[in-house]
Amino acid sequence: MKNTLISIILLFGFCLYGQQWGWGADDAVEEIENGAMNYSNGWVTATGIGAISPLAQSPGQARATAVRAAKIDAMRNLLEAVMAVTVTSETTVRGSAVENDVIKTNVEGMVKGAKMLDLNGDGKVDYSSDIRYLSDTSIEIEMGVHMSGISSIIYPATGYAEVPPQPAEVETPTTEFVPAPKPTTITGLIIDAQGLEVRPAMSPKIVDQNGSVVYGQGNFTREYAINYGVAGYSKDLDKAMIDPRVVGNPLLIKAIGIEGTNKTDVVISSGDAFKIGEADQTGQFLSNCRVMIILD
Repeated sequence: MKNTLISIILLFGFCLYGQQWGWGADDAVEEIENGAMNYSNGWVTATGIGAISPLAQSPGQARATAVRAAKIDAMRNLLEAVMAVTVTSETTVRGSAVENDVIKTNVEGMVKGAKMLDLNGDGKVDYSSDIRYLSDTSIEIEMGVHMSGISSIIYPATGYAEVPPQPAEVETPTTEFVPAPKPTTITGLIIDAQGLEVRPAMSPKIVDQNGSVVYGQGNFTREYAINYGVAGYSKDLDKAMIDPRVVGNPLLIKAIGIEGTNKTDVVISSGDAFKIGEADQTGQFLSNCRVMIILD
């Protein structure tokens, strides 16, 4: 009976197995054991493995018990991945959690609420199809949380730009960036940091060579940073030029250095800092987090 159950499950699973993570080759991804942080799409993901019980009486029961074990393993690994997320040039989620019990509790609660991911891309999560069946008869699942949930817990309450007054009628907010209508207006900022070994972070800064902040918390609201992310990341300049965050007429600036313990803040020349300030007066791209950073 045991061998029959295993054969049925493995035969079904081999047709479903896909490439782990499934992210773009140009995404800014940092991996840890059994998990990864994608700073380009904002997802923190981890895998979990569950063994098929030899005591199961049917394929459905075998799969269900293995899925439960895999979810427990995945949430444990996901918590480790979330804790490893770099927030600023000096801070990680783990560091914030160690210093603040409320943050620690909220992060743990967020991870406990994580869901299985849609591995087969059919738009829904199914406990029979969104599973990888491994050669040793165990199963593997992926679970994930988005960095917007992390930022809502981690980001400080103050230090951001003031929320602008709202008009009488407010359009329904969208989660997608809409390109500015005027092609002559600067629609975003791209910082080319290739060759500097810059690391991605949830809340990076851009500073000039004199140490003045060109782009940071004071440029945008906390709500905007949570909903859209402070900056986008890519390893391909051509693709970044047409990214929805900056597409249209982005200003390209070459970084000259990096700052911070975590090597996440980029340094630009004073002349380029002036160019950005001038362009932002009409483009208003900094307040809308229309910033991309190109990594190695």
